Amino acid sequence: MLSRNEEGLITILGVVRDGGFVHLEPADVKDSQLTNIAMQEAMGPEGGELDLSPYEGNAIVVRGYDSGGWIYSAEVIDEAGPILTAVVLRVFGQD
Repeated sequence: MLSRNEEGLITILGVVRDGGFVHLEPADVKDSQLTNIAMQEAMGPEGGELDLSPYEGNAIVVRGYDSGGWIYSAEVIDEAGPILTAVVLRVFGQD
């Protein structure tokens, strides 16, 4: 599930802390900001930065294109509830 396909589309597990996305898996991805702007659009990624406040404190799964500190065309595809978030944080040593 958490992988990168040949087109560069990546699926990432992370947690939302203080309004930012902290990635947990896969390990080769750096903490990034999330934008719904496509990589080829003629505007900066800041204009489409995702509002993660509804997910604060929860584990989420995001899909998009990883590039230099930004995940482009990002979309939240799943959100964990409190119990599963606690398990995720324990497994990844983040509790």
